[in-house]
Amino acid sequence: MSVKAFITANAVAFNAASKVFAQIESASDGWADALASAGIIGPDIRVFAVAYVAEKSDVKPHPSRKGGALTFKKDSTEDNRVKYLVQVATGAAAAKAAKRGAPKTDPVAALLKAYNGLTGAQKRSFKAQL
Repeated sequence: MSVKAFITANAVAFNAASKVFAQIESASDGWADALASAGIIGPDIRVFAVAYVAEKSDVKPHPSRKGGALTFKKDSTEDNRVKYLVQVATGAAAAKAAKRGAPKTDPVAALLKAYNGLTGAQKRSFKAQL
């Protein structure tokens, strides 16, 4: 199925997805509700992202070898753009960013935990050194 045929067959949903993907690319936050209200969730997000990028970049996607879904040449600008849109729309980018954040541990709590793990003799030795 060509991109134009896909867009024609899914015009209402594609228009909603186009608006959302434009918002994502311009760093807006209203995307999750808009996609869900258009019925675009899960694996459908990638299909609509490919159609959106194809329309905006005038680059035609090709069927993948793994199942015929439309895709772009690996590591191309269009492929990276689709990956970005899917990661943001599915929340994967936010989860990855949260993992990258510095851990916020309380040093006192960490010391108390370490102290509680000591044996009785080690606790007496520690107190003697204070």
